Amino acid sequence: MTGRAKKIAQPKKKANGYKMPAPIPVGEVISDTIAKKKWRIGPSIGVGGFGEIYSACEHTGSPKKTSSYPYVVKIEPHENGPLFVEKHFYIRNANKEDIAKFMKGRKLTSLGMPSYYGNGSHEFKGEKYRYLVLERYGKDVWSLFKEAGRNFPPATVFQIGLQMLDVLEYIHSKGYVHADIKGANILMGMKKGTENQAYLVDFGLATRVNEKEFKPDPKCAHNGTIEYTSRDAHLGVATMRGDLEILGYNMLQWLVGELPWEKHLKQPKTVQNMKEAFMKNVRSEITKHFTNVPDALIKYFEYINSLKPKDNVDYSKCRQLFESYLKSEGVTKSSKIEFTPNKKRKTNRVDDSSKDEGEDTDEETTVKVLKKNTTKQNGDLKPIKRRKRTPTKAVATEENCENEEPSESIEKVKKSRVKKRKSLEPSVLVKVKKTKLAPKATPPAKKNHTNIATQTSAERPKASARQVSFDSPICEIIGEKKRVRGVKVSESPNSSGDIFDDSFTIEEKKTRPKRNLLSDEEVIVKRVVRKKVTIVKPKEKSWKNIPTVLNGRSPPK
Repeated sequence: MTGRAKKIAQPKKKANGYKMPAPIPVGEVISDTIAKKKWRIGPSIGVGGFGEIYSACEHTGSPKKTSSYPYVVKIEPHENGPLFVEKHFYIRNANKEDIAKFMKGRKLTSLGMPSYYGNGSHEFKGEKYRYLVLERYGKDVWSLFKEAGRNFPPATVFQIGLQMLDVLEYIHSKGYVHADIKGANILMGMKKGTENQAYLVDFGLATRVNEKEFKPDPKCAHNGTIEYTSRDAHLGVATMRGDLEILGYNMLQWLVGELPWEKHLKQPKTVQNMKEAFMKNVRSEITKHFTNVPDALIKYFEYINSLKPKDNVDYSKCRQLFESYLKSEGVTKSSKIEFTPNKKRKTNRVDDSSKDEGEDTDEETTVKVLKKNTTKQNGDLKPIKRRKRTPTKAVATEENCENEEPSESIEKVKKSRVKKRKSLEPSVLVKVKKTKLAPKATPPAKKNHTNIATQTSAERPKASARQVSFDSPICEIIGEKKRVRGVKVSESPNSSGDIFDDSFTIEEKKTRPKRNLLSDEEVIVKRVVRKKVTIVKPKEKSWKNIPTVLNGRSPPK
């Protein structure tokens, strides 16, 4: 009995409906029958919306490192369509001679148009694939944007924008629009000398410019990446002014970090309405929602608003806006692109100038606060408490000073570690025998001073238990009810001398104070001393005088 044959798992389809290709092993060789070239597949470097992207090299070589592969191969199943569109775009528009001619006419030293090397079909495990071979580039701008904390320096934004204008002018001159400009589709050069050149890739949505009358197409409505889609693309029509608008949205996001409609991306119609309202009055909307947006970008949006759907774009005017801003910042188009601001630590001087008129304050406090160690609270700079590795002295702070600036400067002190000198001579272990030292003799006592430490217990004077002074709390105890050999003591708890019984007397005696041991001064101290009381006992009766009978006998006489 034979079991059923197990079906081969088919590649899954993504949410956009495109079939994802099965993984192709490293070392697989693909060949271009038209150009008669062969390439060897390397490790995968990414997955797109329609297929997978592999590193590649010529079939004669096999680099050990992934970074050493000079090409990329984009592969998709034959059932998909985006790579078919992109392949034909490259065949028609990525001719190296045409690119060189355009650069010469515009006096450009570099252009962000990708280089195309070949295409063809490949069969693997019964599945037919379509592939495209391109030059390999570096990191994409979207990854760099996230690494920089979603904020690019303004000069960097206009440098990339200027380079993208050159690429769009070349594409539009060929009668095509890109329709999907975004950071993920802009790659930085990897070859030496191209590190500061951005390249626009992924022409899967590239379409020919429609020469007919502008008419919305509901079937193609909202095409592209929804946060950057132009107003024309929301209506289903790709236009040249739409490409410029998409670029403007990207530049605005790189400057401010987030677009106003990014929280509503699941509702394309809502995003479309928000873009219409935004572009209707660009200047007031930008100044209302954002700060420090250069005026050059606002004028760029205003120029886009002045264009009609079929109008030709004045690229020189757009370039002039961007170049004028870069010139004001002391940056040129060919300058090095910095994706992160300078990490030099700067200090801000914050002067406490807020004083009440009724108070006389002559001192002005100046506080230096490190940017890295401060946070903004209620419009003021506040120091952030950080755990320090080394213990420092505690600084006394006043209460109720939450919204006040520190009165002392916050400084970060680096303690240099002292390194021990390494000797070249061998180390010798020396054993030292500890000897017990004889105890030192007690120093002689000073003149007129009794050395209590050297006295024995027999020599030490015993304090009298009955000697008290009037300033002592014992005086209060003397008045308690006690019987001293049949004599009743006064019931009064008062400690004054006049209420004591006759058994006590006050005696004055000259003595030296105990505290000042070196002084010869004598003082008179009053003490309460108990008198000797003699008690006369009554004569007891003898048994001889008492007539008793003991054991039936009378006592002897």
